[in-house]
Amino acid sequence: MKAIGISGVPGTGKTTLAKMLSEYLKIPTIDLSEYAIRNMLIIAYDSSIQSYIVDEERLQQSIVMLYQNEGPLIIDSHYVEILPREIFEIIFVLRRNPDELLSILLSRGWSNRKVAENVEAELLSICTINIIEELGEDIVIEIDVSNRDISDVARETIDILFGDKPAYYGHRIDWLSILSSDRIDRILEFIEKNRI
Repeated sequence: MKAIGISGVPGTGKTTLAKMLSEYLKIPTIDLSEYAIRNMLIIAYDSSIQSYIVDEERLQQSIVMLYQNEGPLIIDSHYVEILPREIFEIIFVLRRNPDELLSILLSRGWSNRKVAENVEAELLSICTINIIEELGEDIVIEIDVSNRDISDVARETIDILFGDKPAYYGHRIDWLSILSSDRIDRILEFIEKNRI
């Protein structure tokens, strides 16, 4: 088995799922952002977006070397697409209903601006789009985690890993066609009000 990517915006359960899969599969897990900070693979801290800017080239080289030395990894990040396709077996993109995500991120005490940016990214499928553009569509599987226990999501990912993967490829979650226009309007109003 190669590396397993777990992507999605903050608040979708990436880290919890990565730890559960790591225990089950006996494969180490890497939180890409923590790894970059711990190994000083960052360029700067951007206070306007409250986030570190990683040195993508050095981070990529370090992870590839780790993969070559250690073997399979579970890589948890909302930007797994910076890594080379050839190290991945599969990438799961966790998706959460934007209404639910909005509540989760606000409960974390984040700034409204940061919450709005992440809810907008979820609404528009930004994580999935970025991965497909950089790595291709045939290794990407989206999983809706809305109103689900993370252990149920872990069981589903295990079933996919050891089952019929092709049946899951190509299914995309489009919140703009799923949610009612009233809900979309409320979400967009929050995003617009807090974008600046």
